Amino acid sequence: MFARGSKRRALVAWAAVPLVVGIGIGVLIGGDLTPAPVNPTPTAPVNEPPQLEYTDMPCDPGSSVLVLHSLEGAMPAADVKVLLDYESLWVRYRENANPVLRDQTALLSRRDDVCDAIVPNDPKFTQFVWIGPFQSDVAPSLCEALLKVTGKNCIPAQVVR
Repeated sequence: MFARGSKRRALVAWAAVPLVVGIGIGVLIGGDLTPAPVNPTPTAPVNEPPQLEYTDMPCDPGSSVLVLHSLEGAMPAADVKVLLDYESLWVRYRENANPVLRDQTALLSRRDDVCDAIVPNDPKFTQFVWIGPFQSDVAPSLCEALLKVTGKNCIPAQVVR
């Protein structure tokens, strides 16, 4: 009884030797056992800051924009990007409250690219997050539609005074 079991184990062991040798030779010839990726996707370096897209503010008479944030130049680009994305999502979320908000997105402008009537006296503010333009008579009601406090986190500003 014991002899028969040990013969089977010996037979299985000897049968496995060519299999192991074949795999070893295959690895030496063909490389490692992991398959190559079919469609590798390039990934951006993790530490690279996002590129911000700046827009000139339109300064047509009779129009207004909603200034949502006045930013200092020391704010990191990644934080500015998060703020833009958040405000754009919030506008889309609240667009049913006022049809004028449809298809609006938060935009970013440099201090030199905003209307003269909007530039604050304090030079520390170098970037502005805003939506618009809107007709000046409609702009104040849009702050309410966005559930923002007029004059605090939503400033309806006429682009020409």
